[in-house]
Amino acid sequence: MKKKELLLVDDVKLFLHLSKAMLNREDFVVNTAMNGQEALDIARKNKPDVILLDLYMPGMDGDEVCMEIRSDPLTRHIPVIMVTTESDGAGRRRCFYAGCDDFMTKPVRADILNRAVDRQLAVRERTYTRTDVILPCMLDSGRELKKTNIYTLSAGGAYVEVDPPPLPNSHHKLTFTLPEAMERISVDAQARWNRMLPGQRPTGSGFEFVEVGEENSERLTHWVQDLLDNPVFG
Repeated sequence: MKKKELLLVDDVKLFLHLSKAMLNREDFVVNTAMNGQEALDIARKNKPDVILLDLYMPGMDGDEVCMEIRSDPLTRHIPVIMVTTESDGAGRRRCFYAGCDDFMTKPVRADILNRAVDRQLAVRERTYTRTDVILPCMLDSGRELKKTNIYTLSAGGAYVEVDPPPLPNSHHKLTFTLPEAMERISVDAQARWNRMLPGQRPTGSGFEFVEVGEENSERLTHWVQDLLDNPVFG
């Protein structure tokens, strides 16, 4: 069985050595990086299964690295666990607003670290197949209704153009119609991560579908797979 790959990113060598020792398991290959650019280079080349990322680093902080990871099609689906000495709400919001999947404070306990990694690996195994699209939609926050576009779509979620992006974990209603379909699809969605850096896609948010329904899930799954097999978007 192929070993899982973990990328540890921190500018403090001691923490890298300690974390690597904590994850000294036969089913892992552990690589390390000491700055943001090195982390991005390794992530794009190796596409690790999980990234453990420190918030404060010289040159490029961890939240900037996380946003870069989320904005790159090669790396955007890699789970990111952010680590910081801060335990207050501001530090936590900064990490989650950048799009991380989990958050831990130093000093990190071995059992908590291993459980967090295992949890993200399990989530990644359930990742839905998604495709790039440009699809008009309506995004309803309960307070404001916006007409915008979906840029990636799967049976489990979508990347939606929205500026400014919503707060992480906020709930929305997303409504759209698949090309050549008559019925609209309306799903309850939760904002999970945001992208605010220049790139191929506009500023927006990745939404996880929390209430999609069996029928809509099947429609989306079949439509995405058919589009991947027979691409029509330029």
